[in-house]
Amino acid sequence: MHVAIIGGASTIGSTVAYTVAGLAPSIDVSLVDIDEEAAWAHATDISHAGYHFANAPDGRSRVGPDGFGEVRSATPEDLPDLDPDLLVFNAAAPQPEDATDRGAREAELERNLAIVDDVAADLRGLDPTPLLVVTNPIDRLTYRFRSLLGWPREKFMGYSLSETARAADAIAEGLGVHRNAVHCPMMGEHGENVVPVFSRVRVDGEPVEVPESDRADVREYVRDVPFEIAKRRGVRETSRWVTSAGVTRVIRSMAAGGNEEPFCLSTPLAGEYGFEDVALGVPVTLDGDGVAEIHEWELSAEEGSQLTEAYEAVRADLERIE
Repeated sequence: MHVAIIGGASTIGSTVAYTVAGLAPSIDVSLVDIDEEAAWAHATDISHAGYHFANAPDGRSRVGPDGFGEVRSATPEDLPDLDPDLLVFNAAAPQPEDATDRGAREAELERNLAIVDDVAADLRGLDPTPLLVVTNPIDRLTYRFRSLLGWPREKFMGYSLSETARAADAIAEGLGVHRNAVHCPMMGEHGENVVPVFSRVRVDGEPVEVPESDRADVREYVRDVPFEIAKRRGVRETSRWVTSAGVTRVIRSMAAGGNEEPFCLSTPLAGEYGFEDVALGVPVTLDGDGVAEIHEWELSAEEGSQLTEAYEAVRADLERIE
């Protein structure tokens, strides 16, 4: 598998490449960036790091039958010749240093639209290729790419798995269990209108009830914590570790032929959950070509209402920019 990360010299892009090199060393990665020098430096450094991953105890157990992949740098002009199996879009305009409040994601829409439009022009020379959008605001930009490129909608995915990890952290504290044992799907918008699907919470695979009194606090924690991280560490760092781990999970799932259990990514809807002309986080299973299936779960009345609010918020912005 060959993954091309657009914006590969960025904090998130380079961290994704590093994570893939450690966990899935058979995957080829191209760091595509207008900053050729920085992209080359990251690719070279990560390649050297791969030596230690490979020679640590059990390091070669992750290597597939095709052997080790390569990490290399490239420019946007190289995209038609790269022939990637997956595109990861992470290019973004620099954020102001004070972009540490909960409205920061929505404020990025105007700054990043022009970048999306330029990259879409670069991608038109490619055959339809799965595209995972990591740049904020994710749902709006995922749909923008779909509108500009016109590829089959299953090719478009927006990253939203960080919320799942954050919700697990908050729920685990209330239940007195380890966060890694908790699963709470997160639908809706990657932002204020995130929808915790409490009706499907599991601990070690078994259904559990999150007390009603805790649910608003869980949702607030998921909304607040990335900005608290930015305040304490600086906006240029962002939530690089959880994002790179989640993006790598998507990459590894596609490389393996798909995910057995659905997880939530943003993808264009065409009637699912009663919505269309929008991209929202919904449960999906993947294959090597992108979204193989959108699952329509039965939601509680509160979950359904919150999902409608997410649709209305995202759709309002799309109507403004169309």
